[in-house]
Formats: sequence, structure tokens, C-alpha cells
Amino acid sequence: MKITDDTLAALQERAETNGNLLYLTGPRMDPKLYQRVNEVLEAVGGRWMTSAQAHVFPVDAAQALTPVLETGQVVTLREKRQSAQYFPTPTAVAQRVIELAAIEPGMEVLEPSAGSGAIATAAAERGAVVDCIEHDPGYAAVLADSGVPRALTVADFLTVPAEPRYDRVVMNPPFTKGSDMQHVEHALRFIKPKGLLVSVMSWAVTFHSRKTAKFRALVEARGGIVEAVPEGAFKESGTDVPTVIVTIPATRTADATPTTWPQREVPKAEEPVYRDPMEILGELRANLRDAMAEFDALADLLTRPLPKPDVIEPTAAREEQLTFDLGEAS
Repeated sequence: MKITDDTLAALQERAETNGNLLYLTGPRMDPKLYQRVNEVLEAVGGRWMTSAQAHVFPVDAAQALTPVLETGQVVTLREKRQSAQYFPTPTAVAQRVIELAAIEPGMEVLEPSAGSGAIATAAAERGAVVDCIEHDPGYAAVLADSGVPRALTVADFLTVPAEPRYDRVVMNPPFTKGSDMQHVEHALRFIKPKGLLVSVMSWAVTFHSRKTAKFRALVEARGGIVEAVPEGAFKESGTDVPTVIVTIPATRTADATPTTWPQREVPKAEEPVYRDPMEILGELRANLRDAMAEFDALADLLTRPLPKPDVIEPTAAREEQLTFDLGEAS
């Protein structure tokens, strides 16, 4: 969203920062102008707190605001929700992830790339102690507001050093260009030796290809389980992309069974109806005979002499005198 000139001016002239706090100085703003300013601040992670009389950010406030002031643009939370890059986990899918993770009260759980924390919230409802990692300051602020995470790290998950301290990792990572596989491989480094990871993933991981070979081998070596998500489960989030839920233990268990990769039912194409070659040949011959007859008729027409044209003698032009009776001048 392009920020209006008066909104940008208000941020440049009236915003003062101190660590993760941002104060709006000066006289009281026009309510409509404040609404636009507040929308920008919320988009980059700021939340108004009466107790602080300031907008509180999950990161350094000046650092969060700098790109806005430099570009004059911001992606609002509303626009992020409408973007194809963010699909919140539907409640039913989040609950299934928690069931497969077998979360119990007191377990330490991590949700990386947590977004607005749908899975983290479901885990906390089971009594787990949940930490979250989220790159976007706007969504990080939403998570902070929820009170769900014990600890919240605002960073790109793939840059966060791994520490195997969690009983469970539950996640719905981004899918773009196979990034879900990269996120899951990194997330496996965060679970304890007896831990478990459960992730929503793109259906593409079920395909046999050079791009998925390494990941599929990892899942199979650990005795992972792959379950198809019901068709249309993500429609409420604005997409119909087919997905699976992949469960991967930190180490292969003694009772592990071979991994079964689900398959989608693809409608069979109708068998083509082939005609008798002799029937087709007969049609070609008939068409050729008709064409030859047309050519013969044209050739016959061209050999005939052209008829002598009728000559029409022009009639003599009739001479007429054009007179004007001007009458008397007035």
C-alpha cells in the first residue's frame, strides 16, 4: 500500500522512538489521520499500549519503521492476509497436527514461521509451553498480543541457530519453490532425540523427482508417516492447494513401518475412438474426386472464348438553357 502524503509526514515529523517504543508527539491528531498512522504502525509490528502511552514493537521500533519512511509504502496486515504467500492454518487442520503430535501438558513445543499462531494456540490449549519464531513484525505483534508464546523470536527461521531442546515441533511452513522441505529439514534440528515433528506440507513432496528425492529418503529413513489432508481443507484460507501432513520422529523407532506416500485419484481419460483406416481412405478418395471435378469444370470454363461485349451508343447531350428571373432588385 502506498502511504498517503499526510500519513507519511506525520510519521516523519511526530514519531519518536526509544528501543521498542514509539511515541507520537505533538497535538492530538485528526482521528482519520491517526487511523491511517496506526494501520501503518500495526503493519510493521507496533501495538498501542495505554500503560506505556506508546506503540510497543516486538523489535527495535526505529528499525521497523525505517523501510516505511524510505519507501513510502507498507504491506498492511489486511494485504498480507489476502496475499497468496500467507494461508492461515484452518482450525480442523491445526487440531489434526496437534493430534498427530500427541502433545501432552508441560511439553516444550516450537512453532516456526508461526504467522498468527493457529497451531501454537492449539498446542497451548493442550497445556504445552510454546515458543514461536516469526519473520514478519506485524504477525509477531499479533502473536505477542495473543499471549500464547512463552518466547517469541522475530527472525527468518532459516537463520536461527538450531538447538535440540523441544519435545515437539509443529508447523505450516511456506511452500514457495519447495521451501517447505528446507524449513522442515532445519526444524528437525530443534527436536530432542525422542522428539517429534509434525508439519503441513505441499502435496508436491509426494512426487518422485530429483527435487524431492533427498527429502523423501529422509522421511523414509526416520520411519515417517504421511497423511493426505482432506480436499478443500484450506478453502477458508483462500486457497485450494492440495496438502499433506508429514510426521517425522527425531530417530527411527523400533516399531516403525515403511512410509506410505498417499496418491491422488486422477480421473482416467476417455479412450480415443479409432476409425477403420479403409473408411478414412474411402472418404479421402471421394473428397479427391470432388476436388478434381471442380478443377475440370474450371479448366473447361477457361478454354471458352469470351463473349463479345454489347456496345451502347451514348445519346446526344440535350442542350438546355438555364435562366434566372431575378425580378426587380429590392
